[in-house]
Amino acid sequence: MATTIRPIKTILAATGLTPESVGGLLMAADLAEREGAALHVVHVVEPTSEVEEKAIPGLAERHLTLATEELHRFCSTHGIPASATQHVLRGDPESDILRLRAELKADVLVISRYGKGGLKRGRLGSIANRLVRKCQVSVLVAHPEYRGGARRVGVACDFHDKSQMELCRALQLGKDLGSEEVVVVSAYEVPAGYHTIMTWDEACTNLEKALREAAEGALAAAVAAVPGAPGWRLRLEEGSPASRVPAMAQEEHLDVLVLGTHGRSRAAMALLGRTSEKIIEGAGCSVWAERDAGQFQGFLAALKEWAE
Repeated sequence: MATTIRPIKTILAATGLTPESVGGLLMAADLAEREGAALHVVHVVEPTSEVEEKAIPGLAERHLTLATEELHRFCSTHGIPASATQHVLRGDPESDILRLRAELKADVLVISRYGKGGLKRGRLGSIANRLVRKCQVSVLVAHPEYRGGARRVGVACDFHDKSQMELCRALQLGKDLGSEEVVVVSAYEVPAGYHTIMTWDEACTNLEKALREAAEGALAAAVAAVPGAPGWRLRLEEGSPASRVPAMAQEEHLDVLVLGTHGRSRAAMALLGRTSEKIIEGAGCSVWAERDAGQFQGFLAALKEWAE
């Protein structure tokens, strides 16, 4: 079955109103302009306690008013189009961002990789990894220093049966950004027990050969699905994906790394946890966590089965 990239019609960008979150807003605005998509910006203010509200009547509403004014200034200062719809919510940042994303039916959630909030400000940076795991659509985790001009695109892939999703997304991004090539990075680990059958060198050689064959087939299908896609270059290395993928992203000076976050296997579930967090934190660039919303319920069912 041919893989198709869902059009991006609505984008939700979450901000903590910190210097670190500027990159996320700018990247969301650039993406919205390029895709012709509607842009929404949200900031979540944590609620005041009953004790605080009793001691200082009207404090909660005052926080909401100040946050609304601050969000407007923040967007204006950084050149976010006036057409962007601004939302200020009071509650839990994680659950409220996910709820608003669902209400808007946003196709992509954009967040910043880092960011800390002050008193009664949204603690966006501290929940970024949980948003990546729980969001039902793709999440773009923007590098805090992004100011435009992204050109170098890469994709981390293990060439499983659903890998065309991230390959197609990376090729589409590369095409949109005018990239000369998309760098495909893959790290593999030699399985336990190999020494009972062959030497280390033989195992590595065979694994690389099998991965290259799988890569060529998957990439041929992805290129066919993205007319006008740029060329690609494959880079394979032995080692843990959690450490080698970020290292390769930095060595290749990538601006955006696409990462697949779908599937029912334990490997895919692990990728949604510590591995993806380490890649996002260590890649040194923006990370696009690609997800097929139609498969998310299957993932939740598999997670429940695994837990039981």
